Amino acid sequence: MKKKILIAIDLDDDYLYVIKKGIELAQAMDAKVILTSIVNIYVNYIQPDVSTSPIQWDEVYNAQVEFTTQELNKIKTQHRDLEIEIFIEKGNSKTAIIDKANDENVNYIVMGTHGRTGISHIFMGSTAEYIIRHSTKPILVIPMNTLKH
Repeated sequence: MKKKILIAIDLDDDYLYVIKKGIELAQAMDAKVILTSIVNIYVNYIQPDVSTSPIQWDEVYNAQVEFTTQELNKIKTQHRDLEIEIFIEKGNSKTAIIDKANDENVNYIVMGTHGRTGISHIFMGSTAEYIIRHSTKPILVIPMNTLKH
């Protein structure tokens, strides 16, 4: 059976670096890549006053899914030498990544971590930290805060 690597990303400034590292691992292992992005369906920040500007959250989420699909298809096109499956869904990234890794019986999960601390860590939580604590799959975590230095 062919080995599988799930590369879990969000479309922040450094997602290409996480993909690069995941693809390097996949090439070394001759593994299939499951390029995964979960559009979180909760609001991370204080919501605007909805009485003056109603937000159609389904439209926002659907636009994020469409944009993410386009971006990940570009990555797939750039790496025609690899078998790459794209998986995008709306949900909770902490549980959806673990569920997908288990459903696909992947050999490794590759993901980045922002290294947030303080208030932003309390409000946003750490997806990487949660997955490290709850996944039964080996995980390669790329520390994104080291890229800024």
